[in-house]
Amino acid sequence: MDKKGVRSQRSAESVDKILQAAQELARELGYEGTTIAKVSKRSGLPTGSIYWHFGDKDKLFAALINRYVDAWFNKYDWTVREGERPVDRMTEIMTTRAKEATDPSSAWGIGLSMALERRLEGSAARETFLEIRRSRLQFIAEFWRDNLPGNVLTADPELPTKLAQFVVAFSDGWFISASANEDWDLESHAGIMATTLDQMIGTAERKAFAKEGLDETQTSRWGHTLPGEPAEGWGL
Repeated sequence: MDKKGVRSQRSAESVDKILQAAQELARELGYEGTTIAKVSKRSGLPTGSIYWHFGDKDKLFAALINRYVDAWFNKYDWTVREGERPVDRMTEIMTTRAKEATDPSSAWGIGLSMALERRLEGSAARETFLEIRRSRLQFIAEFWRDNLPGNVLTADPELPTKLAQFVVAFSDGWFISASANEDWDLESHAGIMATTLDQMIGTAERKAFAKEGLDETQTSRWGHTLPGEPAEGWGL
């Protein structure tokens, strides 16, 4: 490897160390408590190196959010398999998500805490998180739009957005609970979430059946619980 390649590798390693240190400190001390000096001490790199790579603390946090939030989101398998309902796929993803909510180094938890801080309005880090959150909300809405039957979408065109908003809000609640050190069984909540998603989709199916002139008490053709039916399999 030539000198330029060595310098590039060392630079990348320095960035990794700085971001890792900032992530750890952010969960321990929050945005306000994390300083460049503390990141320098934790990473073992001089403050000048941190300023050179990121410019200031705000841009450092923006880079942290950008890297680690994308990392957790992209690792999930969003493909609905043959014979699998979209609700089942989402429930599996969210069960894993519930486990991650208790991870004190979670970048989503860091970003969410910044979103709640009105004093940080306009900061690069906060805006980066909010933009990523909006894009992820849109992605999840597209997941529902791609996997729900056409007659259901016709009956309630806004259903994919409603389902996505519910999933994101549920997830946010987990991270807030974990930050408050609440001793809750978050994984069990994924089943409750699935039941609610079933009911929301079932309501739209009921509208679709009515438009098609079918009996509204007809069993769901897509395996979802229609309003008034017992929700099976979730212990409710």
